[in-house]
Amino acid sequence: MTQAIAEIGEDRIQAVMADAGDILLPGPVWLAWRQAGRMIAGAWHEGESLAGAVAASRAGLAGQTADTLEICLTQNWQPVAAQELGQAFANSARGLTGIGIRFGDRLTRIAPTTSIASNRAPLREIERLALLNRLTPAAFLEKAEILRFEAAQFLIIGDRCVRLWRGGQVVPPDAVGPDMLRDTIGGLSGWMLANLHSDGRMTYKYWPSRGVEAKSDNTIRQFMATVALGRIARRSGQAADAEAARRNLAYTLGKYYARAEGVGTIILDGKAKLGAMALAALAVLEFREAGLIGAETHQEEYDGLCAGVAHLWQTDGAFRTFLVPADRNDNQNFYPGEALLFWAALHRQTRDPVLAGKCLTSFRYYRDWHMAQPNPAFVPWHSQACVMLHEDLGHDDLARFVLDRNDWILEMQQWGGRLHPDFEGRFYNPARPDFGPPHASSTGVYMEGLADAWRLARRLGDSPRAARYALALRRGLRAIRQLQFRDREIDAFYISRPEAVMGGLRTEAYNNEIRVDNVQHCLMALLKLEAEPDFPWQEGTRA
Repeated sequence: MTQAIAEIGEDRIQAVMADAGDILLPGPVWLAWRQAGRMIAGAWHEGESLAGAVAASRAGLAGQTADTLEICLTQNWQPVAAQELGQAFANSARGLTGIGIRFGDRLTRIAPTTSIASNRAPLREIERLALLNRLTPAAFLEKAEILRFEAAQFLIIGDRCVRLWRGGQVVPPDAVGPDMLRDTIGGLSGWMLANLHSDGRMTYKYWPSRGVEAKSDNTIRQFMATVALGRIARRSGQAADAEAARRNLAYTLGKYYARAEGVGTIILDGKAKLGAMALAALAVLEFREAGLIGAETHQEEYDGLCAGVAHLWQTDGAFRTFLVPADRNDNQNFYPGEALLFWAALHRQTRDPVLAGKCLTSFRYYRDWHMAQPNPAFVPWHSQACVMLHEDLGHDDLARFVLDRNDWILEMQQWGGRLHPDFEGRFYNPARPDFGPPHASSTGVYMEGLADAWRLARRLGDSPRAARYALALRRGLRAIRQLQFRDREIDAFYISRPEAVMGGLRTEAYNNEIRVDNVQHCLMALLKLEAEPDFPWQEGTRA
């Protein structure tokens, strides 16, 4: 962004709105009036004067009442060649730069705040126009001119003016601390409880821009949410939270539990996954330990699930990852770690030496398997299981593996340099796209493993390592807070159903889709930090 609009401050915009000043426009301006999140009038305005554009826009309200005005000042409109579209409109620029699409005698302009509010990537706008003109995207691009432009974003709320960055505000690193931890946990917990329906069903995926739930579902993420609800109830000690957790557990078991091959399983769309079985069993185990249900509640399902997990274990330590279909054995980076976490928790309760032996056999098998083909998705599940087993069994190789692998995970975290400030603290390696895109759930689950690795390093007296892990966790909290819908008037200015989103986590800064595992992974990581009264918050986010 060049100086002309970068240097325009909130005070100058406020002066225009108060009829006490004006701004000469370097380019077209986008003005959109909203009421309770819904856009009631929006248009591009040409001319030299912002005051004149606002006056014309206000006249277009035709008596309607608005509570918010969205402003995008633009400049530096530049053509983009077809072969450069991917770079010019990369996700990192989404919500910061706008797109113009000239086709025939019509110019379609999409402000960056519109990209955020609609949750449509700029390149998706090209696809939509191609479809409307009954052309393939390639044929459309042969006839169209694509423009890219810079924008400065402002929001007028009553008599306030707020400068926006990607449709929200950047969470400053210096704000990280116990207060932010508490507020973030409160919002995450609140979202989960608000999105638990009266019959016990949990919202799986929600699209804030459309104000509707997706129809998709996932049993592993549903039972992880059940585990999280149990931990919310255990933390709060509130009867209402306990009832909500029990209602969800009863619903999920009632909907997904079945018998197959003589054992209990969790099944959806013809797939019975090891990970879902293990997490469902873990939910029952943790609910019992927390006193949320009786010692024999859901006994039939629990026994069946325990038998199902054991059925998929092999004597060399490997797990089959699907009960149904029996010929599937993929997702080895995920499901065995989830199963091993359940077994570690079960061993802690039973102290069964046979189970301990199976856990250690699986640890050694998967340690070697992982080192032959490292993938970061493997690390957090096995870290949590191995720390628990090390605490209970004391085998040094468990600790060595956890510390080595979490040292490696630190390389995934982004901070500083030329990185956009709203990306700081997330876990993503752009040099390894095969490891997956940046995602709130990834940051959350890496932090779950790191929180346990920090506790392990501290217990072993490895202060330098513990300090590195703590720094990563503090930075990770900044990233989580950035993705949270936390201000109804600012980062949720375009939301028509705020009760469904507040406290929830966007998938990324430029993608507002809320998926339940975005919330529960991050929540469970932060609950671990909250449980540590001597966690070193005072050291901040600077290395």
